[in-house]
Formats: sequence, structure tokens, C-alpha cells
Amino acid sequence: MLAFLHTLFFMRQNPFNPQVSLLRYEIREIVDFVQRLQDLNPALVIENENIGDPVAKGWPIPPFLKSLMKEEIDRDGDKVFGYTHSRGAIDTRKWIVKYSKRFSPNVDLDYENILITSGLGAGISALYHMLPKGLRIIQPSPSYPTHASMESFAAGADAVSYKLDPLKEWQPDLEDLEAQLIAHEEVIGILLINPNNPTGAIYSKETIEKVVALAEKYKLMIFSDEIYFRLVYNGESFVQITEIAKDRVPLVVMRGLSKDVPWPGGRCGWLEFHNTHVDADYKKYVDSVKKRVLMEVCSVSLPQFLLPRIYEHPSFETWLAAYNKHLEENSQVITEILGRVKGLRVNRTNGAFYMMPTFEPGLLTATQTLPIEHEGVRKFVEETVANPDLPLDKRFVYYLLANTGICSVPATSFFSPHYGFRITTLDYHPEKLKEIYEKLAKAIEAYLAS
Repeated sequence: MLAFLHTLFFMRQNPFNPQVSLLRYEIREIVDFVQRLQDLNPALVIENENIGDPVAKGWPIPPFLKSLMKEEIDRDGDKVFGYTHSRGAIDTRKWIVKYSKRFSPNVDLDYENILITSGLGAGISALYHMLPKGLRIIQPSPSYPTHASMESFAAGADAVSYKLDPLKEWQPDLEDLEAQLIAHEEVIGILLINPNNPTGAIYSKETIEKVVALAEKYKLMIFSDEIYFRLVYNGESFVQITEIAKDRVPLVVMRGLSKDVPWPGGRCGWLEFHNTHVDADYKKYVDSVKKRVLMEVCSVSLPQFLLPRIYEHPSFETWLAAYNKHLEENSQVITEILGRVKGLRVNRTNGAFYMMPTFEPGLLTATQTLPIEHEGVRKFVEETVANPDLPLDKRFVYYLLANTGICSVPATSFFSPHYGFRITTLDYHPEKLKEIYEKLAKAIEAYLAS
């Protein structure tokens, strides 16, 4: 025994960072749970309503996108196989300036204040990690987990948040926002996600104006995640915060290529730093983020060079209009089906391609179940939900998966105080969509009645 102990290796210092508990991304983590179910029961068919991947939901790649890729790869010089400028291809950044002005004519944006990153997630990480320790960006609740998790991890503490109100179409609760700003002097910025992920809400002009006014009043930055800003439907319109915030407050706008064309694997996002002239410390912060991005050498080359060509292609706007029309129809079908379920609050999505139904308070319990025929799967689920700390909506999601194969994400995984679940509205085939959500509605009714 002593001889064995002498062979053990003890590291000089423990390399484990306990702050890892602050990193939560159930959208992907639930895939591991799905894999375990399929290992136990290979016959279980999974409907992935958890993730916003149009390719996985049956969308054909537009022919113009494929042809542009081939053309770019075959161009003389083979530049797509090399590095770009560390902050992004210069010609593409200059084009982004023109693209931004197309929607916000009064915007004053220099290409040197644009950073292209390998997916918007990389840009988000840089934004939070260059903040001084202890300073916070207040998060919406519910929030997209990459934002809330990365901000919390960088700060070493749970998120500071403000409420989105499901009884008011998921608009920000501005009274709660101001109360939190007063209570938390460490907050130096406000995060907006508009169009919203996970709720599908579009923020009104009044909401945007009041948020800008609060930022101005309390001397704060605004971080506006607008990666879905071209996906708006059901008669709604997108309000350009760049117009409202011009010359008033420090503003970071986040956009990217992966939502309005079906190319999520392209990994190309960008950050726009607006109003760098209004505050010297904000300018220093912007410069620090630029230095942080240098450490990544450069973003993926091909989508950078393709970005202007995709959005300027004569077929793009036609594609986008058809895409939005399809999402609109899907949103209406899902709202109609799930809206019939007693005890379920359903706010129709009007932007992006997600929806977050929530349960009326007190409806979920720790005893509700759905029948699971496969013995191995049933035992595994029962063992998993036996954890007393498991949120009640996560319990529901696990039973739903095992019973129907429909994979959603619990609302609490989006730092929501409300029990519910997030789904995608991306299904390409209308009949398939209707089949899935009719099955989901019946399963919810059975679960609540159990």
C-alpha cells in the first residue's frame, strides 16, 4: 500500500478553477443527455428543437451561397487560405461601415472601430474578459447563456440581472432595471439582446429610448447584441439603437453572419464600437479589446471575404424575405397549437427563431411524470431527476425527451426566474412542424395532469 502511495502524483498547485460552475450552456450540454438516452435506446428518434441550426432543421443551402463559396475558393491568389488582418479583413470592415449606414444613415463609424471575430461568441468573450475585475455588465433575465455565463465567469460572481416581463411580451422591466442600477454601483454597462434570444421579442422604440436615457443618466455603456436584426416579422420593425444613442453614450453593437443565411458553421461575427469620442475611458476599453483580439491572430478567412459578396448578391434579399415569411408562418402555427394548452403562457416570437413558453406559477411539481416504455431509459431518467436541486422545468424537459424524443431547453438554463422551455421555430417542413408541436402540446397536458 505504501509503495502505491509513493507512485501518486500530486501537482504543486491545484489547477482547477472553481469558477467553472458559473459556465452554463444547456443548449449544448443537453446534447450529452440526449446521447445517453440514445445509447440506452438507439430506436429513440430525437427532434432537435433545442438549437438554432437551420441546416439541421432541413433548410436547403441557397444556390447563390454555394456558388459564391466556390468562386471565392477558386479566385486567383488563393487568399482565403491565408491570414487576414488580425482585426478583420480591411476591405470587409470598410464594407461593414457602409452596411451599417444602410440601416442607420446618421451613424458615424470608422472601420478601425470594427473587429471581426471567429463567431460572435469569441467577440463576446473578449468584451467581458477585458473588463476590470469587479465591474459588471447587467444582464437581462432570461438571457442568452453565452453572455450571462461569460460575464459571470470573468467577474467571478453570479450575474447581476434585470427582468424581462412575460406578461408584457418580454419587454424589459425598466423600473426593475433602474432599481438594479441604483443597487449595484459596480455595474458599468447594460446588455440588450434585440431581437431577443431566447424569447423572440422585438424591443419597442420607447423601450430603446428609455434604456439609452438610463445609460446616459447613470454614465453607463450599452452592449447591444443584434445578430438577429434582419430576422423580424409579424408586422414588427427593428429600431436602430445607433440612431437613438448617437453622441450620447458609449455603445457596442454585436452582429454576425450565421443567422440570416444558413451558415452557422462559418463562424464570423463582428463588434462595432460607436461613440468612442464621448468618453476617454471607454476609448481605452475599446483599445484593450482590440489588443485582446490580436491574440487570436485572425478570424476564419473565407467568411470574411464572402461577407460583402453574400449581402450584396441580387438573390440575397429575395432569400431573406422568403426566410422571414417562413419563420412568421411557423411562429403563428406554434403559437396557435401551444396556446391551447391550459396553464402555458405563450408569447409569439416576432424576431429571431426562438420562442419561450412558460408555465403558470405553481403548476410544475416534483412528482409529475410521463410514461417511458424503455426500462433502461426510464431508470436513467428517474435517477437523474431524483436530484433535489434539479429545477422543475429541467425535470419536465428530461421526461419530455424520454417520452417523445422532442429536445427543448429549460427556461432556467437561460437564467430565467420563470419555469418554461425554449424551442426553435426553424423547421423547414410545415407538416413536420405541426406534427412535432401537436405531440409536444399533448405531452405537456399529460405531464401537468399526472
